[in-house]
Parts: sequence; structure tokens; C-alpha cells
Amino acid sequence: MRAFLFTIWIKSGKSADQTIELLEQLAAKQYSIAEQGGRYVVSATVQGKSFTYELPEDETPYDFIQLCYDAWRHVRGMTDQELEDFIVDADNEVTNITQATFSKNAYQYQSPYGN
Repeated sequence: MRAFLFTIWIKSGKSADQTIELLEQLAAKQYSIAEQGGRYVVSATVQGKSFTYELPEDETPYDFIQLCYDAWRHVRGMTDQELEDFIVDADNEVTNITQATFSKNAYQYQSPYGN
């Protein structure tokens, strides 16, 4: 989701409010999806700016709308600085190592992406 939000954030002029607005417009299905080489490519023109995003392998158009929703839910209420800190990983939270803790009969999974 962070890479997707980065794309939207750049297109929005690095504004949290405009990022939310762009996500809402995408959620309103103001885009088109084409299949190219077995992958889906999303194209949209939002606020006069062109936007293209290639869905990762094995993802569907439904996954795109879910991605928009998850991103919107994560971003709403953030300030411009909070959104920038999340996107550029100011707290160095992103890792490629799964973090989990185990105790007697309990399992707790902590997402390495903070969401």
C-alpha cells in the first residue's frame, strides 16, 4: 500500500487532503482497467492529472478497489507531515522480516508495514 500511496501522494501535490480526494475519486470508479500481458493496468485522469498504476501479478480489479479503500482508511485524518512521514518511512518501520511473538497458546502477528 505504501508504494501505491506514494504514487497518489505525488499526483496530489503531496497534500493529505488532495490524496484523500484522489482516492475517493478512484473509489467512485472514475478509472478504466485494461489487461496487458496477463496483468491489469489502471488508468485515470483525476483533477486534470493522468494516473497509471499496474496491479501486482495475480491481483484483480476488485483488489484495486480494496487497495483504494485500505489506503483511504489509513490516510484519513492525517496531516500533510504525517502522510509524508508514513510514505517516506521516517520512523524506519518498513522491513522485509515478518515479526511475530509466541506465547503458550497465543499467537500475535505484527505487520511489518504498520497497518
